[in-house]
Amino acid sequence: MYALDHVIRETGTRLQWDPYREIGTLWNGETSVSFRPGNSVVLEDFTTKHRVPGITRQNGALVFSATALETFKGIFAVPERPADGRRVGAIFIDPGHGGKDPGTIGRHARENGMFEIREKNIVLKISHRLVDLLKRQYGDREIVMSRTDDTYLTLEERTEAANNVPIRDGEVIVFVSVHANASLNSRASGFEVWYLSPEVPRDGLVTRTSAGFNDPDLVSLLNTIRDEELTIESILLAQSVLNGLEATIGGFTDNRGIKKESWYVVREAKMPSILVEVGFVTNEAEALLLGDAEYLNKVAHGIYTGVKNFIEDFERQE
Repeated sequence: MYALDHVIRETGTRLQWDPYREIGTLWNGETSVSFRPGNSVVLEDFTTKHRVPGITRQNGALVFSATALETFKGIFAVPERPADGRRVGAIFIDPGHGGKDPGTIGRHARENGMFEIREKNIVLKISHRLVDLLKRQYGDREIVMSRTDDTYLTLEERTEAANNVPIRDGEVIVFVSVHANASLNSRASGFEVWYLSPEVPRDGLVTRTSAGFNDPDLVSLLNTIRDEELTIESILLAQSVLNGLEATIGGFTDNRGIKKESWYVVREAKMPSILVEVGFVTNEAEALLLGDAEYLNKVAHGIYTGVKNFIEDFERQE
């Protein structure tokens, strides 16, 4: 059995301890492992379960089995990419709206006056925090925002910027557009993640130039195959981000699931692409949450965890 200080030293982590719930969380960067003495299940990044026996107390002190220590070291290790493996070379974060386009606006009467919240401001705050988290984890990759301030961009400008991010051969870009929702039904609430409907084809994924030959039928076939690959990858990305949000804000609002639609940005981004709706500004209770900085941090961490888990799974595949 190993003492806590030995585990912290071996994993390069710091401990956050909740004395009321008797739950500890080890942190290294933005990766975390939560555990409770006497419980054989630990949570990686608040979402992924690992069965790890041998976390207990001896004479009041926390001790860890060799299995627990090796599991923690594996979780906190920086994964090595095989020389010929798949790799996400860049992550493109698109805060929706901006400038003259405020997006959806929530206005709610409060005792101290009218409370107003604008989508363009919410999603920019979330996106900045999300990019900070991604840069800490992926310092060797391009992390790009479509806008970093209150600037208006057309949909075409957003997808053109994403499609032109430089990457190496064999690498892909991941596209995440961040939005807030609205409804005529003021009781509607929750988060959801959208991907491009499989019934809507992406054009120009494979061209005669990129394929290196002039057979139009073969080029069309290759485009269809690549389109199907992107659809599958986008669904996996959507589900992973949905799971991440469920872990961080699922206790505050509704999980509305993953959905398909022909949004322009997910249709024209030639990469795994999703659109995240983080909540409804037209729901008073949810609007107040979306106006809280700590809640927006939870939203950002949920999206980050989903993207991180998707990348790890994507790069693990042969």
